[in-house]
Amino acid sequence: RRAALHRAEFLVTDLAERHRMTQVRGSGAPVEVLSGSTAIRRRLIAMQQRARREVCALVPLLTPPAAISAVDNFDVAERESMARGVVQRSVVVREYLEQGGGDAALLQQLVSRGQQISVVEEVPLKMVMVDRQVALLPLDPERDEAEPTALVVHRSGLLTALVALFERCFAEGTLLRAFDDGDPAGDGADAPAGPGNGIDALDRRILTLLRVGLTDAAIARQVGVGHRTVQRRLSALMRRTGATTRFQLGWHTARTDWLG
Repeated sequence: RRAALHRAEFLVTDLAERHRMTQVRGSGAPVEVLSGSTAIRRRLIAMQQRARREVCALVPLLTPPAAISAVDNFDVAERESMARGVVQRSVVVREYLEQGGGDAALLQQLVSRGQQISVVEEVPLKMVMVDRQVALLPLDPERDEAEPTALVVHRSGLLTALVALFERCFAEGTLLRAFDDGDPAGDGADAPAGPGNGIDALDRRILTLLRVGLTDAAIARQVGVGHRTVQRRLSALMRRTGATTRFQLGWHTARTDWLG
């Protein structure tokens, strides 16, 4: 899979270089070149505002360059499009969650608002795509952020390939689930799981993050409890389910309605 992603990245980068050399522009061309953060921001917002069915994004970095970032009115446009029934799907790298803090909290907010977020080990490029009709991606991801340049890809063979790349990345990831409302930490952080067949909010948070591949330490940072608390909780769940490995615990979780 990693080799396939690297090949896709090479092909897109090669095409980007060809178009930069030939300076392809114009509304009739399958590919446009946008220069400058202002032009790119405006196009991103316009794409979100014009979306009718779906907005898809590949997000490989914690600090994406200005060519593709949530700035100015983009968040407002996103909320408005979701209110119109537009589906929002994103693929993010696990590093977002492992770091914790504001980036991880933002992902939880997006999931709570209805966005579908698939967590993967890596993605080959940054991209925003709308209605499978147009996509925007950096022309040169290594270029100085002060002078970003982006490709706008319209309906063409390249766009078809980008659609397939997104779908493959999304399908191979693990969907992030929204946490329950309320803070599970505090006096009850070491309390046992709830009675019956269910589990409590803290256990659900821990299992949600375990499911996307986070370490115990990263889970502890995310949910705001100690490392040992996470380990005790997971050990209790393994005893409860008869699991002898984390993999078996994940299998049991997938077969129950613990995570909804």
